[in-house]
Amino acid sequence: MGIKVFEFVRRAPDLPIDVFHRRWRDEFAASIAASPAARGRLRRYELNPRLAADYERDRHALEVVDAGFDGVDVRWLDDAAALEAFERELALDPARAPELARLRASLFAPVSLRVVTADPDPILDKPGRDRAEAKLLCILRRNPALAPAPFHAHWKSHHGGLFQRLPGLCDPIIAYDQNHGIASDAAFDGVTEQWFADLATFVESLRAPENVTDVAPDVAYMLDPKGVHFLIAGRPTIVLG
Repeated sequence: MGIKVFEFVRRAPDLPIDVFHRRWRDEFAASIAASPAARGRLRRYELNPRLAADYERDRHALEVVDAGFDGVDVRWLDDAAALEAFERELALDPARAPELARLRASLFAPVSLRVVTADPDPILDKPGRDRAEAKLLCILRRNPALAPAPFHAHWKSHHGGLFQRLPGLCDPIIAYDQNHGIASDAAFDGVTEQWFADLATFVESLRAPENVTDVAPDVAYMLDPKGVHFLIAGRPTIVLG
């Protein structure tokens, strides 16, 4: 058992995409990875940079508006106490904290989206996720009419079940994990991760009629449409673990 911390990030407005991704990996993430706090507390640390082709494509009618996120930072820890200790130790590190504050100010736009989740619930797990060239990462907020417990039960059993039993949804996906948030008062309730062979396979999967007949009505029931944001990343950059 453990927890995962997802942070959806945007680059500073004046920073070119390629420069941002290089500096995020080689300066910011590398500095965190070299810290005693990371070596002692993080089980795994990865970056999920947005695919270049995902910036350029038109969104399908069933997709939410592109909010312009550039990647997702994901960190694995043992528990909430380990997360609290990691963040405290990193903030008090005299050799690291000023550098990270400077890098964060120069690399990232002020707004990011964060959620702390439990270990993932696998909905689909076919061989080959480590070779997938495209991964959907979607941060979501429940419909305010649903309390946390009923939402999480519905998301896992009913919504996840659609992808297990309907071939039009299941067949294009290599793997599908649900990461359920652990704080009932958090701004977001979880993160979906779905792995595809490539971006073209993901785009083609949106044409499945089950997305209209089954997924769209269920999404309208369980989610706040203003609290859903996603991007398509490539293979992750493993920083630690």
